Amino acid sequence: MNLRIDRFIQTLLAKSQHCQHGCSCFEHVSIQSLQTFKYAYILRTALSLLQILVKFKKNKLKQILKILISKDNIKFCLFLSSYTLFTKGLHCLLRNQYEQDSPKYAFYCGLLGGMISLSFLKYEQRKFWALYMIVRALDTRFHNLQKYYLIIQLKQVCLCYHLFIYATHCSLCLFF
Repeated sequence: MNLRIDRFIQTLLAKSQHCQHGCSCFEHVSIQSLQTFKYAYILRTALSLLQILVKFKKNKLKQILKILISKDNIKFCLFLSSYTLFTKGLHCLLRNQYEQDSPKYAFYCGLLGGMISLSFLKYEQRKFWALYMIVRALDTRFHNLQKYYLIIQLKQVCLCYHLFIYATHCSLCLFF
């Protein structure tokens, strides 16, 4: 049992030769997650404070204190930092496990990390972020497939698609 624990701790503190960061994988993932939490908290709190300062309401000091310890702000920060934690952690784990770096890992780690981290959001927000993450993951996968010439370049198809949408929009405007 102790041998397994020692091996697990060594795996956490080791740096894979395929990883590009300069420290151990555990340290890298922890630092990146904490930085994401810090930046998300600062940004979310600043935007909320800016909203209060723009509005002319009484008891601004009371509202400022509520914003600083707001559950919504903390949950949003947990969402972003857990996404970073799971994505980077899974990426390093796959690199260590298979002893190689592959572009496929980014797709799977991002998709799985995004779906797990959505549990920190409210249901209404979860739908928007889930849609964004799925589209982003598929976009990443699509571009990787194009990069390695597994599918053809679709510039002409994209142009035709945009022209079709524009034509459809113009024709709908004529009827309404």
